[in-house]
Amino acid sequence: MRIVLRLFSLWVKLAALIYGGEGINIPLMFMPTRGIALTLSRYGATMGKRVRFRSPLTIHNSAIDTSSYYQNLSIGDDCYFGRELLLDLQDQILIENNVTLSHRVMILTHTDAGTSWHKDAYIPTTQAPVIIRRGAYIGAQVTILQGVEIGEGAIVGAGALVRKSIPPFSVALGVPAVVTKTLPTHYPIELVGEKR
Repeated sequence: MRIVLRLFSLWVKLAALIYGGEGINIPLMFMPTRGIALTLSRYGATMGKRVRFRSPLTIHNSAIDTSSYYQNLSIGDDCYFGRELLLDLQDQILIENNVTLSHRVMILTHTDAGTSWHKDAYIPTTQAPVIIRRGAYIGAQVTILQGVEIGEGAIVGAGALVRKSIPPFSVALGVPAVVTKTLPTHYPIELVGEKR
């Protein structure tokens, strides 16, 4: 495994040298779980302990500075990220401890219509951070838009479109996501890595 990780490390360096931060997406599509968190932290992300990613992972809008492509990404301890995750780092993404993001989750921190004639006239260019608080669970194929905060212990059901913040200890479902249930304000078990 050590040889495989070294080969991926060389591939990452070469991709970054040629294409910058966006080029690192190529090895991130195939990289073993052990190498993803290490690669992200090596290029500027703040990474907690026991963070697990499943490939493929796609990063959009990495920074220009070669030593800190992923400076807008901060992840706490004991987090899990499923396959086909897309993270837009135009603005900050803060993910606290014990968060789970299931497969095909998309986190967008900006809107920009590019060269479309709709740009700014009908689709304003905006950006804002996304925060996912401690103990939250995000189901498969959820899309989280800019400026959203997912509260502590909240659950967002599969396929939801989250365009407004979700309160702590609540369940949100649908397109757009709406709160359908309130959960107890305590955890039924101790969170991984946390002592009372």
